[in-house]
Amino acid sequence: MAASCGRRFAGGDAPARCCNLERFLEATTPVVTPSCSSKEGMKGWSQSDADDSLPFFTLGDLWDAFRECSAYGTAVPLVLNGCSDGVVHYYVPYLSAIQLYGGFRRHVGPSRTGAEESDSDLEHETSSSANASSVQETSESSSGSEASSDECESGSCHEQLLFEFLESEPPYQREPLADKICSLAKRFPQLQTLRSCDLSPASWISVAWYPIYGIPAGPTQRDLDACFLTYHSLSTQFAGAGHCPKPTGPATARSAPVTAMWLPTFAMASYKLKGAAWTPEWRDRQLAASLAQAADAWIRLLRADHPDHRFFAARRAPSRRW
Repeated sequence: MAASCGRRFAGGDAPARCCNLERFLEATTPVVTPSCSSKEGMKGWSQSDADDSLPFFTLGDLWDAFRECSAYGTAVPLVLNGCSDGVVHYYVPYLSAIQLYGGFRRHVGPSRTGAEESDSDLEHETSSSANASSVQETSESSSGSEASSDECESGSCHEQLLFEFLESEPPYQREPLADKICSLAKRFPQLQTLRSCDLSPASWISVAWYPIYGIPAGPTQRDLDACFLTYHSLSTQFAGAGHCPKPTGPATARSAPVTAMWLPTFAMASYKLKGAAWTPEWRDRQLAASLAQAADAWIRLLRADHPDHRFFAARRAPSRRW
């Protein structure tokens, strides 16, 4: 499947009305080519009640979107000094955090084999190193029967943490995102095969973006050396929730085939973000503040211990009343 990290601007330039922060978000948005789901979900896991035409992607498709930019960086067209100077900054993505949740369907009565069903075993893999990343993995249920959607509605559907990775290594010791995923998938192969339509809306990924170089190089580009954490939902259980058809007109997901799926940034944290270069206007600063607040709220909601978010939040510039 074709996949890419970010859309390409016509002629290599970003829209004139965008601030540099919006240009960055546009260029780093993951894009995948979807498939269409069937009503047969993964064994033991619930799926939404959406119709057969609901598009989805596998996690492997998403990692393919990061493969090229993990090797060469993502080109972000930026503007200096208003509209007089145009530069291209390259950012490399790193896996900062990921949590995968699924709705586990537990049968209320005896299974067809006569054996009782048991919940999944939650395995914790934690390195003894103080700076090691933590990984939590959950195996699939040993259930011998499928539960109906009515059982989920009656309270027998339980959200289960399938996989968790929270990076704690310093940036200079990290592997680019695509390489890190390959390493993690050796211990949790479902990291390649899980489908977005089978994941709970609580499933998410955070990508850390660090600059590597700019073209042309110059001393003024130091104002653009910001680092970012972007947050993206991994679930497509609800039609149209953060995923849309290719924007070629007013067509909707039901009236036209979905040729591409964008995973927009719903929250963001930044470090060394200089407002004059990235968010010059009031509305631009409001956008940055809103995304930062969304990241804080998301981490609190899930009670996630996200080391990168702690680092970025502790170094955030004090908010001002605009």
